Amino acid sequence: MTSGHPHPAIAIAGHEYRSATRNRVLAILVVGMVLVAAASVTIASYDFKAQIADYNSYVAQAKAAGVAVTAPPQLFPLQLLRPVIEYVQIIGAVFAIGLGYLTVARERTGNTLRLLLTRPVRNTDLMFGRLLGAGALIVTILGATALISVFLIGVLGGTWLGGGDLLRVAITFLTGSLYMLIFYALGVWLSARSRALVNGLVVALVAWLMVVLIIPQIGDTMDPDNQVPGGLFAALQVQKADEKKVLAHFSTYERIRNDLEETSLTKHFERLTFAVTGIKDKYNGVSLATVAADKRGDIAWLGVYAALLATLMWSGIRRESVTGKDT
Repeated sequence: MTSGHPHPAIAIAGHEYRSATRNRVLAILVVGMVLVAAASVTIASYDFKAQIADYNSYVAQAKAAGVAVTAPPQLFPLQLLRPVIEYVQIIGAVFAIGLGYLTVARERTGNTLRLLLTRPVRNTDLMFGRLLGAGALIVTILGATALISVFLIGVLGGTWLGGGDLLRVAITFLTGSLYMLIFYALGVWLSARSRALVNGLVVALVAWLMVVLIIPQIGDTMDPDNQVPGGLFAALQVQKADEKKVLAHFSTYERIRNDLEETSLTKHFERLTFAVTGIKDKYNGVSLATVAADKRGDIAWLGVYAALLATLMWSGIRRESVTGKDT
């Protein structure tokens, strides 16, 4: 690196960002995710505004009749973000895998890796450059999605989010960026480790299918309390103390079910973001410090997955570099 020139990692990051924005497939995925997210928030915002209008009408009628209204409406605008978070879980993960695959594909087909390796570029520069570029792109996309969502909630839902809620939105979408970056690392690693690039992409998509769709659903389906609307124990009018006694006889089964859910990165992302936004009702009105303390396990698992995939990505880049030097 010479004076006046950017650090190699920064230069690689810029190249990664620009190249990704020129790819039509990724552009279609991004536009699709943003449009679907915007549509879901639009529908939810109209419904939210109608619920506010109904409540205000009820309050007006109650006051006219001389009845005191004490119960506030159980309406929480951040819950409108639920479909957006779910789209990030599914479509966002696919986008990130595709971005990782195309990163390796561009360098192999264009022989840019060999050119890079003739420069004083280290493997760490390659790794952090790719992560920075992909991270900047993901943050740009999710940032735009967040801004559109907040705008629609304000204009169509009739509720402008305050500073505390905006902070929760920012935390949610930054967590989503980390989630997608983990899948990006998975795409890079599997593509770099595969002689045929398409094989790495197929394996990455199978992993996505297992982690995002199959394992979380298996965990939920295996929960006996989910087999009846409203909960099996509630339908049978079983008290909480008796419910624990019943479950005590199925401790091994419950441990296997819980352990299966713990293997899913998506489940940890969902639990954390649903708590931060109050989509999980018990976290409405709860401070972020309390949420962080209660969800420290999910935060730790996200950190473990990030560290693991970063390590695997590093091994893939090292293999790629050796192959590039030998060719």
